[in-house]
Amino acid sequence: MYVEEPTARMHERSLPSRGYAWYVVFILMLCQLLASVDAHLPFILVEVLKDDLGLSDTQIGLINGPAFSLVYATAAIPIARLSDRRNRIAIISGAIVIWSGFTAAAGAAHTFGSLAFTRIGVAVGESALTPAAHSVIASYLPVSSRAKGIAIYSFGVAVGAFVAFAAGGYIGEHFGWRTAFLAVGGTGLFMAILMLTTVREPLREQRSSGTYVSQGSVSRLLKHPVIRNLLAGGALLGFSSGAIESWGPAYVMRTFGLSTTETGMTFGIVMGILAMVGMLAGGFIASWLSARHPRYALQMLAIVLVLATIAQVGSLVVDSYSQFLVLVAITVLLSSFYIGPTYATLQSMVDSGERSLVSAIALFCFNGMGIAAGTLVVGLLSDVLSNYSVTHSLKWALLVVSFVKLWSVLHYWLASRKITAFDEHFVPPHAGSGSVVTTAR
Repeated sequence: MYVEEPTARMHERSLPSRGYAWYVVFILMLCQLLASVDAHLPFILVEVLKDDLGLSDTQIGLINGPAFSLVYATAAIPIARLSDRRNRIAIISGAIVIWSGFTAAAGAAHTFGSLAFTRIGVAVGESALTPAAHSVIASYLPVSSRAKGIAIYSFGVAVGAFVAFAAGGYIGEHFGWRTAFLAVGGTGLFMAILMLTTVREPLREQRSSGTYVSQGSVSRLLKHPVIRNLLAGGALLGFSSGAIESWGPAYVMRTFGLSTTETGMTFGIVMGILAMVGMLAGGFIASWLSARHPRYALQMLAIVLVLATIAQVGSLVVDSYSQFLVLVAITVLLSSFYIGPTYATLQSMVDSGERSLVSAIALFCFNGMGIAAGTLVVGLLSDVLSNYSVTHSLKWALLVVSFVKLWSVLHYWLASRKITAFDEHFVPPHAGSGSVVTTAR
């Protein structure tokens, strides 16, 4: 499998101005920021939701896990197919209105079922964003800049998490959790208008018969060894890291006795800022390494995730909140490295007609199979251990899922062993003058 150099270079010549391309990335980052606030808000409100609605840890795990992450990931695949054929900017704008409306509606929920229904609505709306956004970024930027572009776009996840934890925690404690949902949901209309009026739908580059994975079914994409291992690694990473992210605020309040506001302003700052740094650092380092050989970026990621596992386990066995914050900061920083190199590699392994689809498949694996399962498993384990009178049941549940991160390391390393090059400017000595080898068999 290979990419013909003339096709890739023709695409770069057809790109819009560099300034406008990065403006589009910035606007998409703001969309991701808004989506992240809506997605993370229930995490900081776990304890007040439990008390007000009488929910168990298992029900909280269902709301923050399958009701959101699994639906989000599953809906992304058919919507991604639509994004590969229709106007991506219009799809994103409509999605913002949908998820913002359901976020506001959560403020009127009075039962587990009604709250879960609103989270399902938010998930369906947000599922349209990332596949279409990744496709737009890949259409606006050359191969060499895609890891940076996707990292900057993903920067919105970290900023949104910080806003949700800090502002959401404060509003929830002082004005009520219902007000927090209403305030966050009401901002979506402005973002949808900005997106629709200032961002142009980019041209899709012509497909080449020499692309890495030709257009086809989901099963065809999954047969590719690099794609398959990246999806498995991301799912296992999501299982471990997502559990800490969704249950972290509740763990802090139960273990260290902090209030909602205190948790949001401390844990939220650490999560937000360090995730921002990690996403950007991972994207820029991956771009630098990939310019030398794309294998190096994935090998770097495997090493980083080993260190992240050690820090995550350590954070759950210390007794001091300050020590916990330091180790969580290291965990979040290193775990966030995965976004740029993972998604950039996936985008570069397929042609323009499959980019939304491969991102949607990744979301299904990372969120639907990873984060959703990890969040639910922690809730179930916590309730089971609590029923057996085990003290600090949430702590032990989080420790169990933390070790799964090591499994993800194996798949990232295997992916690195299968890849040789995806940049049209990198031609191995044994390759012909008109092609670039992309996988090692």
